[in-house]
Amino acid sequence: MAVEIERKFLVTDGSWRSSVGDRREISDYLIARFEHESGKARVRICDGAAMLTIKGPRRGIKRNEVHITLEDDDARSMIEEFALAPRLRKIRHEVKFEGHVWQVDEYLGYLEGLVTCEIELLSEECAFVSPPWVGREVTADTRFRATALTTLAESGDQIAIRDLIKHTQSVQA
Repeated sequence: MAVEIERKFLVTDGSWRSSVGDRREISDYLIARFEHESGKARVRICDGAAMLTIKGPRRGIKRNEVHITLEDDDARSMIEEFALAPRLRKIRHEVKFEGHVWQVDEYLGYLEGLVTCEIELLSEECAFVSPPWVGREVTADTRFRATALTTLAESGDQIAIRDLIKHTQSVQA
């Protein structure tokens, strides 16, 4: 089983755009939430490929995860049958900085205006240098977890969505 060691941050400005390498559009469909937000299962469609991902509970900045490649028909069936909330759409940009790859996520649709970035590490102690456009760390802030974002979308609470995006944009000012 794979172990994900990841830290998540807000993005303070658009200066990262000049260093983008790969870029891809992602659609995530939450299909299961485990008790007390201890994990989740999702179907991800990215570049025409479908993947089922099961993530276990977080332990600090790490968690166990399993990835299973899906046939397109199976992915569509799972989404139709099990999706718990609207899809989470984003464009993921990869930016290399000081020996690490940063994934900058620009959310689309109901979360347009929200921009976060993540760095995956080899160990919890792994040192890294943050690019100048990396802002406040939100790894432990549950408002920025995919399950919370999909729950927010599911609620249709436009005021809460606008407030979350406004909060992140105030970091950029």
